Amino acid sequence: MVLVSRTQMVAVVSLSILFNIPRYLDDHVVKREDGSLKRDRTNLGNDDTFQLVYAGIFYYVVIYFLPVLILSAMTHRHVISSSLIMSGDNIL
Repeated sequence: MVLVSRTQMVAVVSLSILFNIPRYLDDHVVKREDGSLKRDRTNLGNDDTFQLVYAGIFYYVVIYFLPVLILSAMTHRHVISSSLIMSGDNIL
């Protein structure tokens, strides 16, 4: 049970890092002639399809829906295993 939970946690952290990589690629820093820095959009950041699909749809699914789904599944498994332990059934 601990191995499954640990694997799920590693998967969530890894996928979170991978999912946020495009956020770092849609902007870059440009040095102006006066020496100040300015944040500018890259071609990826200016792409309307990317903004719609990534920022408008996938972001909410990954940030809101997926964690609730994972927590629900883990809670369901915990309730089932706890009820089996309490009833005295051998789950191993």
